[in-house]
Amino acid sequence: MTMPDYEVEAAHYDSTRGGEPRARAAASAVERLLPPGPVLDVAVGTGIVAAAMTRQVIGVDLSLSMLGHATQRLPGRVAQADARRLPARSSSVSAVTAIWLLHLMPDSEAVLREVARVLRPGGVFVCTVDKRAAHRLAEGNIAMPGARDERARVESLGARYGLSVCGEGSFVGHGQDFEPVFPLLALTKG
Repeated sequence: MTMPDYEVEAAHYDSTRGGEPRARAAASAVERLLPPGPVLDVAVGTGIVAAAMTRQVIGVDLSLSMLGHATQRLPGRVAQADARRLPARSSSVSAVTAIWLLHLMPDSEAVLREVARVLRPGGVFVCTVDKRAAHRLAEGNIAMPGARDERARVESLGARYGLSVCGEGSFVGHGQDFEPVFPLLALTKG
């Protein structure tokens, strides 16, 4: 699987991926799994999901084009950063989200290690898992095991860095073909 060129994709990203209805569904489901307080959103993209949240969100993304859109939605609360090297002190963040990221990473372990580093004890990480499987199942195809964001893999990698499952949820990909149901996994730092 090749990673999309988000410098090009940014211009039409939201309109081709469910827009506001999908963003509101994602934000609502994610917030149910988070503790109160601000959130660090890793791979904030255009900021559409973060802007739909009812709490303060600070977003980071590697793509300057995606951040150009996020800046409009989250003025003063976005920065360019790599998910594998977050601009936060160790044990300083109470909540981190990564929606539609791990399936793209050639090394999702590096992201989980970095999230575990910045989370404070008792902090929560919420991420999507099994993204490609959700699309395949919605289309009537069988799931493909071994994905970088496969739930069992994320749980295992999380455990390696002191993160344990504390919740799960899902949301419908409104506005997308077949309206896939995207699973969410919440992990807490012990």
